[in-house]
Amino acid sequence: MNILKQQQKTLGELLINSGIINKEQLDAALKEQKNTEEPLGKILVRMGFAKEEDIINVLKGMLVVIFEINNESFGIEIIFTKEIIKYKKIVQIPTMPKYIKGMISIRDNVIPVISLNQIIHKKEDVITEDTRIIIVEKKNDEVGILVDKVIAVKNFHANDFEDLSKSSISAEKKYMAGIIKDQDKVITLIKSEFLFLGKFNE
Repeated sequence: MNILKQQQKTLGELLINSGIINKEQLDAALKEQKNTEEPLGKILVRMGFAKEEDIINVLKGMLVVIFEINNESFGIEIIFTKEIIKYKKIVQIPTMPKYIKGMISIRDNVIPVISLNQIIHKKEDVITEDTRIIIVEKKNDEVGILVDKVIAVKNFHANDFEDLSKSSISAEKKYMAGIIKDQDKVITLIKSEFLFLGKFNE
């Protein structure tokens, strides 16, 4: 799977997640689109909600949710991210490995929660006001990942990303798809498929 594949979410969702427009602006542009049948991007520019260069950058880039675990920066592509919720009580399941924190219920949907801190650092999670659960989905499967805090949602260009999925580093660190260079910071991009393996220590 190409990590840099074109985003599958709509242009409006991508622009909102990038912080370029808000929902009210998108709704206004969609209403205008019904009357004019113009491309959404063109309408957003004409209405002054977005710049043409912003739209181009979003479409050719990669949107990533950046989060922190044990003072390290990680990221996951937003196309795999369903939602981010505040920490809520997790129902523990006896005899499960330490990295499986338990189950949570969201709108009558029961979702397993895993700890990347346990998987990567073999450390216990410290729950604070900043703790979040990122709900990741793929092919109708969902899993929650427990993180110390969510930093931002940011758009990156292809040249910011170094693919390590076939390198010896990735063979050792199976969770790593690559790294993203963000100014003076390095962000480890998590493989979405890794989160659905079910077994992480083998």
